[in-house]
Amino acid sequence: MQKMPSQSSRCHPHNTFRRAILCSTLCIMSLSPLMAMPRSSSAAFAGSIRHSRARRKLGCNGTGIYRKFHHLSPLFSTSAAPNSVRTTTDDSHNNNKHGSKDLLLQQRSEILRGNSKLSLAPMMEYTDRHFRHLVRLLSDKTLVYTEMATSNAIVHERANALSAEQFVDDDVNNSASLVDSANFDPSPLLRFIGQGHNPEGPSILQLGGSDPDQLFLAARTVYEFNQLHQNQQYEKIQQPQKDEQPSIFCDYSAINLNCGCPSPKVAGKGCFGAALMQDPNLVRQLTTSLHEGTDGTMPITVKCRIGTDEGYKFTKTGYLERSEEEEYQNLKKFVEIVASDGVVTDFQIHARIAILSKNFSPSDNRKVPPLRYQHVRRLAQEFPELNISLNGGVDTLTGVKRELDECEDLDGVMVGRGFVANPWAFVMADHVLYPGVSDFSGPKNRMEVLEAYGRHADYEEERWDPTKNRRFVTKAISHLFAGEPNAKRYRIALDDMAGLPKKFANELKQNPNVVQLAQPPLSELIMNIATTHLSEEVLYRTPKESFDKLLWDEEQAERKRTVVDTVVFGGGAKGIDDGNVKKSLVQEWQTARKEDELNEREEMKLGVSEGSC
Repeated sequence: MQKMPSQSSRCHPHNTFRRAILCSTLCIMSLSPLMAMPRSSSAAFAGSIRHSRARRKLGCNGTGIYRKFHHLSPLFSTSAAPNSVRTTTDDSHNNNKHGSKDLLLQQRSEILRGNSKLSLAPMMEYTDRHFRHLVRLLSDKTLVYTEMATSNAIVHERANALSAEQFVDDDVNNSASLVDSANFDPSPLLRFIGQGHNPEGPSILQLGGSDPDQLFLAARTVYEFNQLHQNQQYEKIQQPQKDEQPSIFCDYSAINLNCGCPSPKVAGKGCFGAALMQDPNLVRQLTTSLHEGTDGTMPITVKCRIGTDEGYKFTKTGYLERSEEEEYQNLKKFVEIVASDGVVTDFQIHARIAILSKNFSPSDNRKVPPLRYQHVRRLAQEFPELNISLNGGVDTLTGVKRELDECEDLDGVMVGRGFVANPWAFVMADHVLYPGVSDFSGPKNRMEVLEAYGRHADYEEERWDPTKNRRFVTKAISHLFAGEPNAKRYRIALDDMAGLPKKFANELKQNPNVVQLAQPPLSELIMNIATTHLSEEVLYRTPKESFDKLLWDEEQAERKRTVVDTVVFGGGAKGIDDGNVKKSLVQEWQTARKEDELNEREEMKLGVSEGSC
């Protein structure tokens, strides 16, 4: 048996000196790889350490993420990953905790996969909680997306919500929890990520950003709001006599990272959106941050385009001459890298490239680049393990059904402008796309929809300032009767009624003694407008009757287009062109949107001039 050295021998000055030399040598050897790294790699390494430190302080044990996916810190070995060290005393507790997390992730993934045939595309200023509520009244299985919420805005409001005492330094700022903070006002945060006063069913929160730390905190905010909602439900059971607080609904089925918006404000100055497609490794890092922010309890999805104009100057003729195979391989590489760590298994792909080198508007990016559905279909065929949805150019329910029938490998189709332009046209979506599966009875007619939406409108009117919120509430139902007789009169009356609170506020500024007459509830005002301008036949027409009429209208429009093409391009009679064909509902909606914007500008000018008197 080897004799242990005595305390005196271990503390001998020569031994101490030798140990100091040995430690110094080991430190220099361990730091030499870092000294050789370029500045960008060193910054990324430092950011990874700072990010992991914030995760540890927030109590995120990583759910094994670093043991499986350690690309965020390539300099760490798997065994030495920052969040992989655990004490043996916590193993049983962590196993139980992981089981519940895995169950939540599995349940939400099943909701995501089971309701992806039709999804409402995220649209700024349109797919707010009011329009999503309307869609849920029409369909039980349509997957609804929120407007994009930027991570920096959420993080800013999160910091304001937390008490100032918790902000000693940046690390403490990142580690503070909303669950532990008492008496904070959730309203500013709910403005970005809230779901109203009712759960939304299958729904996805879209986030935008390019900073891993900010996206982590944004996802953490959603995770903590879910915990706060659970606490509210527990308090209702324990203290039913207590005054009920407004519910915090933030129970999304998944979080989506925006990698497809080509807007100059987003992809240009913001350096996120479609610009992220040029750096798939960063996208993978961002999605991992989102995964960790939710503590592994929510699926993470990515919405992107088929590519960008990176590396060449876009022209219509030049683009058509470029290799389609090269374009597809770039898209395939992007998807492979982003999905390589197993966090992302769902992609929603707009079948156009994003033109970033020119100052193109989002509208230009929807019209100028041609659609290439073949790339999305091929991707769905080559990656059956992924959930691939097609976006772009599909505006009708029959169009959705046709795309799904033509390519059985596609998991879903995303519709944006067509849905907003005529939401009632999708009322039969559950029956058409999920025959024999959905037990959703749906509304009997649009009168029933208005009655149900009226309850939502009254709740919103009581909770929020009508001068700021009423126009958003009524905007959601402004195109519910698109294509019907007197639909424009209904929309104008609705718009006038929505401006009354603001108009009275301006009158009150001019004359403080003016007295406002008592107004009926907002729901009653909506019903009065509908019954005044629309016929009973329109109000009480069933979804089946409406869908049959829509199919007939589409068939007639197709015949008319065929006649025009034959006459114009076949050398027939002159003077007939596509301009004589009736405008589509989407074009009518675009015209109405421009009128609404002009009205809002006039109101703003009126408010400024009156306020300055």
